[in-house]
Amino acid sequence: MFKVDASQDNFDCYIRENNYYVDKTEIIYDYLGKWFESKIMFTRPRRFGKTMIMTMFRDFLDNTQKSEDLFKGLKIMEHKELVEKYMNQYPVIFLSLKNVKGHEFTSVYRLLRNQISDAFDNHRYLLDSNALSDENKEIYSKLMKGEADQEAMIEGISFLCKMLKRYWDKGVFVIVDEYDVPMADSLGTPAYDDVLDMIQKMLGSVCKTNSNVKSVMISGCLYTVKNSSYTGLNNIRPKTILTNRYARYFGFTDEEVKRVLAAAGYLDKYDEVGRTYDGYIFGNTHIYNPWDVMNYISFLDDNDGISPDEPQLFWASTSETRLDLIHGFLGRTADALEDFEKLLTDQPLVKIINENIPYQRLHESGDNLWAGMLETGYLTKAEKQGRSGTLTLCIPNLEVREVFQQEVKNFFEKHVDIASVNLFVDAMWNSNAEGARESLDLILQSTISYLHAYHEYTYHLVLDGFFTGQKYRTHSEMEAGFGRSDLIITDMIRNRALVLELTHVQKESQLEAGIKEACGQIISKKYVSGLVYDGYTEIHKYGMAFYDKQCLIREFQ
Repeated sequence: MFKVDASQDNFDCYIRENNYYVDKTEIIYDYLGKWFESKIMFTRPRRFGKTMIMTMFRDFLDNTQKSEDLFKGLKIMEHKELVEKYMNQYPVIFLSLKNVKGHEFTSVYRLLRNQISDAFDNHRYLLDSNALSDENKEIYSKLMKGEADQEAMIEGISFLCKMLKRYWDKGVFVIVDEYDVPMADSLGTPAYDDVLDMIQKMLGSVCKTNSNVKSVMISGCLYTVKNSSYTGLNNIRPKTILTNRYARYFGFTDEEVKRVLAAAGYLDKYDEVGRTYDGYIFGNTHIYNPWDVMNYISFLDDNDGISPDEPQLFWASTSETRLDLIHGFLGRTADALEDFEKLLTDQPLVKIINENIPYQRLHESGDNLWAGMLETGYLTKAEKQGRSGTLTLCIPNLEVREVFQQEVKNFFEKHVDIASVNLFVDAMWNSNAEGARESLDLILQSTISYLHAYHEYTYHLVLDGFFTGQKYRTHSEMEAGFGRSDLIITDMIRNRALVLELTHVQKESQLEAGIKEACGQIISKKYVSGLVYDGYTEIHKYGMAFYDKQCLIREFQ
C-alpha cells in the first residue's frame, strides 16, 4: 500500500511510519566517503527536503542510537566499510531553528535558549561521568536548565562539544537545521541586528578551529554569514542551488518522480505534475519540488484521482519569504514591472547574481532581490545561460507563475483609483463600451508611473486584478471553444459572463484593426460556446485594443 505523509520531515519518524521514501541516503556516502569538509552549509528553498537530510545524518551518526533497522534496505547500507566506520559511532548535537522566530529579541533568545538546553538534556548522561569535573558539571547543569547567563548560553554548544569530546574521545558532529529562520522572521524589526549577532556568535563559537568538532553541518535558505567578523564562519563551505555537487539530493529528479507516481498509481499524471511543479535547475540537475509532488498525490487520493481544475499552490502557500521578496519588490525599481512581465511571458531575464547576501540587504537593490528570489525558489536559472558573471532567470513552473500573477494583480489593485475601477466594471456589465473606455483611460493615466513599458500581458493582468478585486471569478487563458480565451469573467449569482479578447498594437493608427482582430478571434474560436452550454443567459463579448495609455473597447452581438 502506498503511504505518504508530506507534513512529516523527520527522517526517523517518516521511515518508522512506513511512508514511501525516495532514497536519498547516498548523500551520506558522498559527504563522508568522497567529499568530506569539516564546515559545510546546504542552502535550498523551503520545503525541498533539507530537514529530512539533516535528520537522516543525525540518525545515521548518533552513537546513542541503534539505526541499523532504520536504514535497512537503503542505498547507504551497500557501502559496508563506511557504515562500519560511521553508523552510530559519533556524538551528535542537533539543533533545529525552524521555530526559533519572533519580532522581539527576548522571545527569539528564549526559544534559542530552549533549543540549547534540550541539546544538553539529550546528553545528560555526562553528569554521571567521571570525565567531567565538579566545576564542569555545575556549568553543564546550569546550561541544561537554561539558568546560565545569555553569553554563556549562546556559546554553550561549544562547551557541550568539549565535554562530549572528553567523554567519547571523538570529535562531535554539530548539525544545525534551518539556521537562518530567526533572521528571516525578524527582518524589518528592531530585533534583527541583535538576532543576527546572536546566531553568528553561536555558530562562530562552534566553527572556529578546535579539536572537539569533527564536522559542522548547517542548512538554511540563504548563505548570509560570509564576511562575518566571527572567527570560523568564513571557513564554511556553502553548497547552494548553483552548486552541482549534492544537487540531486534536495528535491526529486525526473526519474524519481516517475517512480513515485507509478508507486502511487498516478503515472498518467506525469505531464501535469511536470507542468505545475517541475522546472528547477540545481547545479546541472533538473529538480521537482518534493513538497508539491507529495501533496499533489495526497490531493488525488482525497479526490478519487481527479485532477484539480486549477494549479494547487501547496508550496507557495507555505513560504514565509513571499511577502518580503515579491510583494516588497513591485514598484521599488523603475523596471520591476517590466521585468516581471518578461518573466510571465517567458522572455529571458539576465541578471547579476550575488549568492552571499544578508537578509537586511535584500532590498538595497534590484539585483539583490533577484538573487533572493532565485535562492528562495521563486525563480530558477535557465538551461541556456547569459554572459559570464550573469544568470538567465525564469519562472520554474505554473505554481510559481500563479504567485507572480497574483502579486502583480494585488499591486495594481492598491495603486489605482477604486472609483474608476467601479465605473469601468459597471460599464462593462451594462454594455457601455464608451463609458468603460473613458474609465480605463483614467486608470491607465494614473498607473503610468508604475509601468515602464506596456505589453499585452500588462493589460491582461490589470483587468484580471480589477475583476478579482470585485469578487468576480476570473478565468485567464482558459480553454474555450477551439482555443484559449484571454479573459472570461463570470457572475454566477446573476448568471452572467464577460468574454474579453485583448490585443496590443505598435501604433495608434492600428487600434481599429486591432479591435477587429480581437472581435474576430471570439467568433472564430467560439469562446462563448462553453458558457452557453453551462447555462449563462447574459453574455457580453468585448474586443479590446491597446496602444500605450489608449484603448478601444467594442462590444458585439
